Amino acid sequence: MQPELDRGYLQRVRVAQVSGEGGRKVALFEVRMPGETVHLVCAAGLGVGVLDAARRARVRDAMRATQASRAPHGEAIPPPPSTRGGEPMNALWRARLEGASVVRVGLQAIELAREGRSVVAGSIGAGKGAALRIAEGALTDADAAPRSELERRGALIADELANLATGGRREALRRALRRAIAKLERRVAAVEADLARIEGADALAERAQLFVPAAATASRGADRLHAVDWTTGEARAIELPIDPARSAREQIDALFKRARRLKEGGRIARARLAEAGASLASLERTLSDLTAPDAELADLEGRGRAAAPRDFRLSHDAAAGPGGPVRVRSRSTEQVRKPVYRTFVGASGARILVGRGAAQNDALTFRVARPHDLWLHARDTTGAHVVVALAKGKSCPPDWLVEAAHLAAHFSDARDERLVDVVYTPRRYLRKPRGSPPGLVVIDREKVFVLRKDDGALQKLLDAEIV
Repeated sequence: MQPELDRGYLQRVRVAQVSGEGGRKVALFEVRMPGETVHLVCAAGLGVGVLDAARRARVRDAMRATQASRAPHGEAIPPPPSTRGGEPMNALWRARLEGASVVRVGLQAIELAREGRSVVAGSIGAGKGAALRIAEGALTDADAAPRSELERRGALIADELANLATGGRREALRRALRRAIAKLERRVAAVEADLARIEGADALAERAQLFVPAAATASRGADRLHAVDWTTGEARAIELPIDPARSAREQIDALFKRARRLKEGGRIARARLAEAGASLASLERTLSDLTAPDAELADLEGRGRAAAPRDFRLSHDAAAGPGGPVRVRSRSTEQVRKPVYRTFVGASGARILVGRGAAQNDALTFRVARPHDLWLHARDTTGAHVVVALAKGKSCPPDWLVEAAHLAAHFSDARDERLVDVVYTPRRYLRKPRGSPPGLVVIDREKVFVLRKDDGALQKLLDAEIV
């Protein structure tokens, strides 16, 4: 018998899965005896042991880490197992065991008695086929183990569970890094394709220049312009088809404007490419450092988030903006009074405001937006005013600009187009002519770039609307 244990009763039990290679179900028992509280651990395939305070903390950390890593993406990290009363297995074990008196403690199971009935809770089997179960029955005196042996077993179990949880956390981090690297590689490829198209901007402007004299003398209704190209050193006759319903000069000016937009888009695309390349290199270094046996996982997680905050996501990361969790849009949310704008939080952390209508666009632009905030609008079409909130003196990062441009394109009549020209400028360069209709503004200084829409990025923005 175990006089130091068989006079106690079970105050509390917690059950959780500790994952990793060959994950195990684990139960923590809190046994109250006269003058002392003893903590027991029972792990499938490992048996039963007594834990001191330090080893109990390690086991609880392993249980918490596993519960967090198994949470679905977009949910907050669950509380520790002790508070997760809704979990079926926890509820079952608590209902059947808490308040029972301890009869015997063996190296594989614990015998408890309540209301004249005896049950055995413990580990059955070994290895991957091991299980943690409650069954009717009893242990014999021969099954009981001395406390010293239970303490040695507890130390071994705590070490095994801690190693198991570390392995699971390492694998989750490895998967998150690989996913982020794959996303960045796709982004780099897409931006490089955009740059390849943009590189023709100078050639487009040079070609348009050749037709300027012909456009100045073209007759109304002409359907093509003729010019001579000397760029190769020899005279070569070239022609440019044009729309006979529009003036030739207007169409040549449109070619020059398109060339300028492409060049401006190239500046943004090169900045995005440099940023994505730096993030990709940092993530690859982090993934390489993860192979070290003594790698500090918390440090590597921090490096992953710092390198690519919009792409690196562990499975337990909450869907949160820079200020904390974001409430996802819900149709059932009752709003007594809607603001003049809708608010979105981008994966990059940008806070983006979108006007709800023509009159609301004016209110957003001239009453809500500050002079240093960035203003965007889909070019030459009807659409919402979009404002990116910026700190005073700070420029808009390329990723923020692209996210805001997606919203400007989506909330406009150009929403179905794959390539959309988007105008952007600091709010200080906008003015509202007296007597002009709602939503109409005059831009004193504007920049334009061609947005290549990404449906996945747009959907994430729409899902992250704050309501």
